[in-house]
Amino acid sequence: MSTVAAPRGVRVSRELVHRANEEEILVSPPWRETGGYGSATVTTGISSYYRDHPGSYWLDALLLIEACRQAALSAAHEFEGLARDIAFFFNSIEVRLTDPQPPAAVDGELTLRTRFEQLRLRSDGTPKQITYTQTGADATGREVVHTSMAVQGVPKDRYQELRAYQREGSPAPTTAALRPDTGRRTGLSSPRSVARTDPAHVTLARLRPEQDGISAELAPDLANTSLFDHDYDHFPAMVLIEAGRQLALAGTGSPAAHVVTGVRASFEHFAELDRPVRLVARLDGLRADVECVQDGLVVTRMSFTLSPVRPDGGGA
Repeated sequence: MSTVAAPRGVRVSRELVHRANEEEILVSPPWRETGGYGSATVTTGISSYYRDHPGSYWLDALLLIEACRQAALSAAHEFEGLARDIAFFFNSIEVRLTDPQPPAAVDGELTLRTRFEQLRLRSDGTPKQITYTQTGADATGREVVHTSMAVQGVPKDRYQELRAYQREGSPAPTTAALRPDTGRRTGLSSPRSVARTDPAHVTLARLRPEQDGISAELAPDLANTSLFDHDYDHFPAMVLIEAGRQLALAGTGSPAAHVVTGVRASFEHFAELDRPVRLVARLDGLRADVECVQDGLVVTRMSFTLSPVRPDGGGA
Protein backbone atom coordinates (compact mmCIF):
# COMPACT_ATOMS: atom_id res chain seq x y z
CA MET A 1 0.00 0.00 0.00
CA SER A 2 2.05 2.87 -1.31
CA THR A 3 2.11 6.45 -0.08
CA VAL A 4 4.58 7.34 -2.85
CA ALA A 5 3.72 8.09 -6.47
CA ALA A 6 4.58 5.32 -8.93
CA PRO A 7 7.45 5.90 -11.40
CA ARG A 8 6.38 7.83 -14.47
CA GLY A 9 4.63 5.70 -17.10
CA VAL A 10 3.95 2.66 -14.89
CA ARG A 11 0.41 1.32 -15.29
CA VAL A 12 -1.86 0.01 -12.57
CA SER A 13 -2.62 -3.71 -12.74
CA ARG A 14 -5.56 -4.73 -14.90
CA GLU A 15 -7.51 -6.41 -12.10
CA LEU A 16 -7.61 -3.17 -10.08
CA VAL A 17 -9.41 -1.32 -12.88
CA HIS A 18 -11.43 -4.23 -14.33
CA ARG A 19 -9.81 -4.08 -17.75
CA ALA A 20 -8.71 -6.97 -19.98
CA ASN A 21 -6.51 -5.04 -22.42
CA GLU A 22 -3.32 -3.23 -21.47
CA GLU A 23 -3.89 -0.40 -23.95
CA GLU A 24 -7.15 0.45 -22.16
CA ILE A 25 -5.37 1.15 -18.85
CA LEU A 26 -5.01 4.91 -18.46
CA VAL A 27 -3.62 5.44 -14.94
CA SER A 28 -0.75 4.61 -12.62
CA PRO A 29 -1.04 2.65 -9.37
CA PRO A 30 -2.74 4.83 -6.71
CA TRP A 31 -1.04 6.32 -3.67
CA ARG A 32 -2.26 7.77 -0.41
CA GLU A 33 -2.12 11.50 0.20
CA THR A 34 -3.69 13.95 2.62
CA GLY A 35 -7.46 13.93 2.24
CA GLY A 36 -7.63 11.17 -0.35
CA TYR A 37 -5.66 9.38 -3.02
CA GLY A 38 -3.51 10.27 -6.01
CA SER A 39 -2.96 8.70 -9.42
CA ALA A 40 -1.29 9.85 -12.61
CA THR A 41 -2.60 9.47 -16.12
CA VAL A 42 -0.59 7.20 -18.41
CA THR A 43 -1.38 8.10 -22.01
CA THR A 44 1.54 6.52 -23.85
CA GLY A 45 0.73 3.36 -25.79
CA ILE A 46 -3.02 3.70 -25.34
CA SER A 47 -5.78 2.75 -27.76
CA SER A 48 -6.13 4.83 -30.92
CA TYR A 49 -9.76 5.41 -29.91
CA TYR A 50 -8.70 8.12 -27.46
CA ARG A 51 -6.73 9.94 -30.18
CA ASP A 52 -9.28 9.63 -32.95
CA HIS A 53 -10.31 13.24 -33.50
CA PRO A 54 -10.29 15.49 -36.55
CA GLY A 55 -8.36 18.00 -34.41
CA SER A 56 -5.42 17.68 -32.06
CA TYR A 57 -6.73 18.42 -28.57
CA TRP A 58 -5.42 16.19 -25.78
CA LEU A 59 -7.96 16.64 -23.01
CA ASP A 60 -10.58 14.32 -24.42
CA ALA A 61 -13.65 14.07 -22.18
CA LEU A 62 -14.07 10.31 -22.59
CA LEU A 63 -10.40 9.67 -21.87
CA LEU A 64 -10.66 11.71 -18.68
CA ILE A 65 -13.89 10.05 -17.53
CA GLU A 66 -12.37 6.61 -17.98
CA ALA A 67 -9.06 7.64 -16.35
CA CYS A 68 -10.94 9.08 -13.37
CA ARG A 69 -13.06 5.94 -13.07
CA GLN A 70 -9.91 3.82 -13.03
CA ALA A 71 -8.20 6.09 -10.49
CA ALA A 72 -11.10 5.85 -8.03
CA LEU A 73 -11.70 2.14 -8.51
CA SER A 74 -8.05 1.20 -8.02
CA ALA A 75 -7.78 3.35 -4.89
CA ALA A 76 -10.91 1.78 -3.39
CA HIS A 77 -9.57 -1.71 -4.08
CA GLU A 78 -6.07 -0.98 -2.82
CA PHE A 79 -6.82 1.07 0.28
CA GLU A 80 -10.50 0.91 1.25
CA GLY A 81 -11.25 -2.80 1.34
CA LEU A 82 -13.38 -2.94 -1.79
CA ALA A 83 -13.75 -6.56 -2.92
CA ARG A 84 -12.31 -7.56 -6.29
CA ASP A 85 -14.93 -9.95 -7.70
CA ILE A 86 -17.63 -7.35 -8.38
CA ALA A 87 -19.86 -6.20 -11.21
CA PHE A 88 -20.00 -2.38 -11.20
CA PHE A 89 -22.46 0.01 -12.78
CA PHE A 90 -22.65 3.79 -12.87
CA ASN A 91 -25.48 5.79 -11.34
CA SER A 92 -24.23 9.19 -12.49
CA ILE A 93 -21.24 11.01 -13.95
CA GLU A 94 -20.37 14.67 -14.13
CA VAL A 95 -17.19 16.08 -15.64
CA ARG A 96 -16.11 19.62 -16.40
CA LEU A 97 -13.02 20.60 -18.36
CA THR A 98 -11.83 24.04 -17.37
CA ASP A 99 -9.77 24.41 -20.54
CA PRO A 100 -9.35 21.66 -23.16
CA GLN A 101 -5.84 22.73 -24.11
CA PRO A 102 -3.95 21.37 -27.09
CA PRO A 103 -1.06 18.97 -26.39
CA ALA A 104 1.63 21.67 -26.37
CA ALA A 105 -0.12 23.49 -23.51
CA VAL A 106 -0.36 20.42 -21.24
CA ASP A 107 2.96 19.72 -19.57
CA GLY A 108 3.09 15.92 -19.45
CA GLU A 109 0.58 13.70 -17.67
CA LEU A 110 -2.11 14.83 -15.24
CA THR A 111 -2.22 14.12 -11.51
CA LEU A 112 -5.67 12.91 -10.49
CA ARG A 113 -6.80 13.36 -6.91
CA THR A 114 -9.73 11.32 -5.59
CA ARG A 115 -11.79 12.02 -2.50
CA PHE A 116 -14.47 9.54 -1.47
CA GLU A 117 -17.56 11.37 -0.26
CA GLN A 118 -19.43 8.15 0.51
CA LEU A 119 -18.09 4.61 0.57
CA ARG A 120 -20.69 2.19 1.89
CA LEU A 121 -19.57 -1.43 1.71
CA ARG A 122 -21.37 -4.61 2.67
CA SER A 123 -19.71 -7.03 5.09
CA ASP A 124 -18.21 -8.93 2.14
CA GLY A 125 -16.60 -5.78 0.73
CA THR A 126 -19.10 -5.27 -2.10
CA PRO A 127 -20.36 -1.72 -2.59
CA LYS A 128 -23.83 -0.50 -1.68
CA GLN A 129 -22.93 3.00 -2.83
CA ILE A 130 -19.72 4.83 -3.69
CA THR A 131 -19.61 8.54 -4.50
CA TYR A 132 -16.45 10.50 -5.12
CA THR A 133 -15.10 13.78 -6.45
CA GLN A 134 -11.88 14.30 -8.35
CA THR A 135 -9.62 16.94 -9.79
CA GLY A 136 -6.96 16.64 -12.45
CA ALA A 137 -4.00 19.01 -12.57
CA ASP A 138 -1.08 19.43 -14.95
CA ALA A 139 2.57 19.61 -13.91
CA THR A 140 2.23 23.30 -12.97
CA GLY A 141 -0.62 22.52 -10.57
CA ARG A 142 -3.24 24.09 -12.83
CA GLU A 143 -6.53 22.19 -12.42
CA VAL A 144 -7.97 21.29 -15.80
CA VAL A 145 -10.73 18.82 -14.94
CA HIS A 146 -13.28 18.32 -12.14
CA THR A 147 -15.45 15.23 -11.82
CA SER A 148 -18.03 13.65 -9.55
CA MET A 149 -19.32 10.11 -9.96
CA ALA A 150 -21.62 7.65 -8.20
CA VAL A 151 -21.45 3.88 -8.65
CA GLN A 152 -23.00 0.73 -7.24
CA GLY A 153 -22.07 -2.91 -7.50
CA VAL A 154 -23.00 -6.48 -6.68
CA PRO A 155 -20.98 -9.68 -6.33
CA LYS A 156 -20.47 -11.30 -9.71
CA ASP A 157 -22.19 -14.46 -8.53
CA ARG A 158 -25.37 -12.44 -7.89
CA TYR A 159 -25.15 -10.28 -10.98
CA GLN A 160 -26.78 -12.84 -13.27
CA GLU A 161 -29.71 -13.11 -10.84
CA LEU A 162 -30.14 -9.35 -10.98
CA ARG A 163 -30.07 -9.27 -14.76
CA ALA A 164 -32.50 -12.18 -15.08
CA TYR A 165 -34.89 -10.42 -12.71
CA GLN A 166 -34.66 -7.20 -14.73
CA ARG A 167 -35.39 -9.13 -17.93
CA GLU A 168 -38.29 -11.09 -16.41
CA GLY A 169 -36.38 -14.36 -16.50
CA SER A 170 -34.91 -13.99 -19.98
CA PRO A 171 -31.11 -14.46 -20.07
CA ALA A 172 -29.24 -11.46 -21.39
CA PRO A 173 -27.20 -12.07 -24.56
CA THR A 174 -23.57 -10.97 -24.55
CA THR A 175 -21.48 -8.96 -26.98
CA ALA A 176 -19.51 -12.08 -27.89
CA ALA A 177 -22.70 -13.95 -28.80
CA LEU A 178 -24.01 -11.07 -30.91
CA ARG A 179 -20.89 -10.61 -33.05
CA PRO A 180 -20.62 -10.10 -35.96
CA ASP A 181 -23.15 -7.29 -35.88
CA THR A 182 -23.15 -6.05 -39.47
CA GLY A 183 -26.94 -5.62 -39.57
CA ARG A 184 -26.93 -3.33 -36.56
CA ARG A 185 -24.48 -0.99 -38.31
CA THR A 186 -26.47 -0.64 -41.52
CA GLY A 187 -26.69 3.05 -42.35
CA LEU A 188 -23.63 3.85 -40.21
CA SER A 189 -22.88 7.55 -39.97
CA SER A 190 -19.73 8.78 -41.64
CA PRO A 191 -16.84 9.41 -39.23
CA ARG A 192 -16.67 13.03 -40.35
CA SER A 193 -20.30 13.63 -39.37
CA VAL A 194 -19.61 12.71 -35.72
CA ALA A 195 -16.09 14.15 -35.29
CA ARG A 196 -14.25 10.86 -35.75
CA THR A 197 -11.87 9.60 -38.45
CA ASP A 198 -12.11 5.80 -38.01
CA PRO A 199 -15.43 4.04 -38.81
CA ALA A 200 -14.70 1.50 -36.05
CA HIS A 201 -15.18 4.29 -33.51
CA VAL A 202 -18.52 5.52 -34.90
CA THR A 203 -21.42 4.56 -32.62
CA LEU A 204 -24.40 6.02 -34.50
CA ALA A 205 -26.44 5.04 -37.54
CA ARG A 206 -29.28 6.67 -39.43
CA LEU A 207 -28.73 10.25 -38.29
CA ARG A 208 -31.75 12.42 -39.03
CA PRO A 209 -32.88 15.93 -38.16
CA GLU A 210 -35.65 16.46 -35.62
CA GLN A 211 -37.50 19.55 -34.46
CA ASP A 212 -34.98 21.49 -32.34
CA GLY A 213 -32.42 18.72 -32.63
CA ILE A 214 -31.22 15.48 -34.14
CA SER A 215 -31.68 11.73 -33.58
CA ALA A 216 -29.90 8.49 -34.43
CA GLU A 217 -29.83 4.77 -33.67
CA LEU A 218 -27.18 3.31 -31.40
CA ALA A 219 -24.83 1.19 -33.53
CA PRO A 220 -21.42 0.63 -31.93
CA ASP A 221 -18.97 -1.99 -33.18
CA LEU A 222 -19.29 -4.82 -30.64
CA ALA A 223 -15.78 -6.00 -31.58
CA ASN A 224 -14.18 -2.66 -30.70
CA THR A 225 -12.20 -3.40 -27.53
CA SER A 226 -12.04 0.28 -26.57
CA LEU A 227 -15.83 0.38 -26.39
CA PHE A 228 -16.23 -3.20 -25.15
CA ASP A 229 -13.02 -4.10 -23.33
CA HIS A 230 -14.46 -7.45 -22.28
CA ASP A 231 -17.70 -9.37 -22.76
CA TYR A 232 -20.78 -7.35 -21.73
CA ASP A 233 -24.48 -8.20 -21.43
CA HIS A 234 -25.60 -4.56 -21.86
CA PHE A 235 -24.39 -1.32 -23.42
CA PRO A 236 -21.96 0.12 -20.85
CA ALA A 237 -22.06 3.71 -19.66
CA MET A 238 -19.00 4.74 -21.65
CA VAL A 239 -20.57 3.57 -24.91
CA LEU A 240 -23.73 5.57 -24.21
CA ILE A 241 -21.69 8.67 -23.34
CA GLU A 242 -19.62 8.28 -26.51
CA ALA A 243 -22.79 7.97 -28.58
CA GLY A 244 -24.27 11.01 -26.83
CA ARG A 245 -21.13 13.01 -27.51
CA GLN A 246 -21.18 12.07 -31.18
CA LEU A 247 -24.84 13.08 -31.49
CA ALA A 248 -24.24 16.37 -29.68
CA LEU A 249 -21.36 17.23 -32.01
CA ALA A 250 -23.29 16.13 -35.10
CA GLY A 251 -26.10 18.46 -34.08
CA THR A 252 -23.85 21.52 -34.33
CA GLY A 253 -23.60 21.12 -38.10
CA SER A 254 -19.81 21.50 -37.81
CA PRO A 255 -18.68 18.69 -35.51
CA ALA A 256 -14.95 19.08 -36.12
CA ALA A 257 -15.19 22.73 -35.08
CA HIS A 258 -16.46 21.90 -31.57
CA VAL A 259 -15.24 19.99 -28.54
CA VAL A 260 -17.09 18.65 -25.51
CA THR A 261 -16.06 20.46 -22.33
CA GLY A 262 -18.74 19.21 -19.97
CA VAL A 263 -20.77 16.04 -19.45
CA ARG A 264 -23.59 15.18 -17.06
CA ALA A 265 -25.16 11.75 -17.25
CA SER A 266 -27.56 9.66 -15.20
CA PHE A 267 -28.16 5.97 -15.86
CA GLU A 268 -31.67 4.98 -14.86
CA HIS A 269 -31.92 1.54 -16.48
CA PHE A 270 -29.69 -0.97 -18.24
CA ALA A 271 -29.56 -0.51 -22.02
CA GLU A 272 -30.12 -3.99 -23.41
CA LEU A 273 -28.04 -5.31 -26.30
CA ASP A 274 -30.86 -7.15 -28.05
CA ARG A 275 -33.28 -4.26 -28.48
CA PRO A 276 -32.87 -1.02 -30.47
CA VAL A 277 -31.75 2.14 -28.69
CA ARG A 278 -32.66 5.53 -30.13
CA LEU A 279 -30.83 8.70 -29.12
CA VAL A 280 -32.51 12.09 -29.37
CA ALA A 281 -30.66 15.37 -28.85
CA ARG A 282 -32.18 18.78 -28.22
CA LEU A 283 -29.78 21.65 -28.82
CA ASP A 284 -29.80 25.08 -27.22
CA GLY A 285 -26.78 27.08 -28.31
CA LEU A 286 -23.69 25.28 -27.02
CA ARG A 287 -25.64 22.81 -24.90
CA ALA A 288 -27.12 19.51 -26.03
CA ASP A 289 -29.51 17.42 -23.93
CA VAL A 290 -29.56 13.78 -25.04
CA GLU A 291 -31.89 10.95 -24.10
CA CYS A 292 -31.30 7.26 -24.85
CA VAL A 293 -34.66 5.57 -25.35
CA GLN A 294 -35.36 1.83 -25.47
CA ASP A 295 -38.85 0.32 -25.69
CA GLY A 296 -40.30 3.78 -25.01
CA LEU A 297 -38.34 4.10 -21.75
CA VAL A 298 -35.58 6.64 -21.17
CA VAL A 299 -32.63 4.56 -19.98
CA THR A 300 -30.03 7.34 -19.87
CA ARG A 301 -30.17 11.13 -19.72
CA MET A 302 -27.15 13.22 -20.67
CA SER A 303 -26.22 16.85 -21.10
CA PHE A 304 -23.16 18.05 -23.03
CA THR A 305 -21.49 21.44 -22.94
CA LEU A 306 -19.75 22.31 -26.19
CA SER A 307 -17.04 24.84 -26.99
CA PRO A 308 -15.76 26.06 -30.34
CA VAL A 309 -12.29 24.76 -31.14
CA ARG A 310 -9.60 27.45 -31.16
CA PRO A 311 -7.09 27.63 -34.02
CA ASP A 312 -4.46 26.08 -31.69
CA GLY A 313 -6.68 23.06 -31.07
CA GLY A 314 -8.10 23.93 -27.66
CA GLY A 315 -11.62 25.00 -26.68
CA ALA A 316 -12.68 28.61 -26.57
